[in-house]
Amino acid sequence: MKTLIFFGATGNLFTQKIFPALSSLFYHYEIRDLALIALGRRFSKEGDYRRFLQKIHQREEKELLERVFYLPGDLENPEIPSKLSQLINKTGKEEAIFYLSLPPSLYNSALKTIEKTLSLSSPSTKKVALEKPFGSSEKDFEELEKALKKIFREEEIFYVDHYLGKATVQNLIILKAENLFIEKLLSRSFVKEVRIAVSEKEGVGERKKFYEETGAIKDVFQNHLLQLLTLLAIDIPPLCEEDRKECQRFLENVGQAKSHLLTEIQLPPPEAIYLGQYQNYQEEVENPHSQIETLVYLPLYISSERWQGVPFRMLTGKRMAERESFLEVVFHSHFPEDNLLRIEIQPEERIALLIRVKTPGMGLYSSPTRLNFTYSGSFGANTPEAYEKIIYDLLAGDRTLFPDSTFIRHAWQIVDRLASIIHKERIKPHLYPVDTLTPGDFWSSPPQITISRKTSHDYRE
Repeated sequence: MKTLIFFGATGNLFTQKIFPALSSLFYHYEIRDLALIALGRRFSKEGDYRRFLQKIHQREEKELLERVFYLPGDLENPEIPSKLSQLINKTGKEEAIFYLSLPPSLYNSALKTIEKTLSLSSPSTKKVALEKPFGSSEKDFEELEKALKKIFREEEIFYVDHYLGKATVQNLIILKAENLFIEKLLSRSFVKEVRIAVSEKEGVGERKKFYEETGAIKDVFQNHLLQLLTLLAIDIPPLCEEDRKECQRFLENVGQAKSHLLTEIQLPPPEAIYLGQYQNYQEEVENPHSQIETLVYLPLYISSERWQGVPFRMLTGKRMAERESFLEVVFHSHFPEDNLLRIEIQPEERIALLIRVKTPGMGLYSSPTRLNFTYSGSFGANTPEAYEKIIYDLLAGDRTLFPDSTFIRHAWQIVDRLASIIHKERIKPHLYPVDTLTPGDFWSSPPQITISRKTSHDYRE
């Protein structure tokens, strides 16, 4: 029996993403050797917590809910390790998987609790998974890694970036490895620029404290955007065959290439860095002096022969006009409409290629058209949700889709350099209107928005 112990089990991430993924694995993939221990402060009784989960999902999940055990209390409570070890012994000591769905500021408290718990309970195997951001700087990550390695071996640590579980993101590897012409086209000889965007329609919602600790740069740029950039930009070998050792070498080479590429990234001059904060953010987080960015746009450059001079335009923002995540490779073209490879992650996982074809008629005239691929259209079935894949691999002990510590350290080095520029140059976030901006507003130059705080207050009323 595998026992999953969730810290932060009453939070939005667990209730909206992780628990539905567990339910799917339990009922649709027949992974039944599971027990769940949920830690939280919101409820005092186990029955109340189970009814809370059932009410949210409005499905009959009796068999799974019967395997959910709830442990109320604060992490600072000295009785928690003893009670937790008793529950682990009750559910079976085959394997204990600790999952930290918490703000980074609570990681140390959670790890102390885990260390004490494991001193009282000795499962046959153990693992730990934790959600990004992994710390708040390179130094902070090194301290976190040190604390983790006091309890767990390297192979027992799983850093979770759920974007790597998305089918279209994984398909970046296949697209390049199994289609030699695309791998060759992705270079400065053919590419004018690359655009990578994670545009969110919602605001910070219930994540007020978390977001005040992180902001857009640490929440999305440091992980999602840099992961997408490296997967697109690395030199990639042909995909492995069925031989497992060969596959493992392939995946290790991909991981090493991603980490190395981060060392070649160059930041732009300060005037090219654009920070934004959406209207009413300060009121929403109840901090009238907050300078946390909810939007960041900047071009990055890679100092390699393959990508020299090609801008990688990076954007992420909240309260945008649409919810969409994508990569766009813009090729050199003879026409105003660029040839474009668009790899869309959400709202629908698709790949589209914009090319020019002959229009109907006698003359030799052309017009742009799209060649489209969607998973549902081509395979007639839904692909697993990102968290289904992430948790499936976590249970199996497969670390392929989990970033390693070297990648994370190099990513923090980039963010630390960026933070230093922002601090030194006193770059402050522009105020922008909600539900209005799109990534397309930024590709030529950031929009010139001037909104006063008074205007923001009036807009809300």
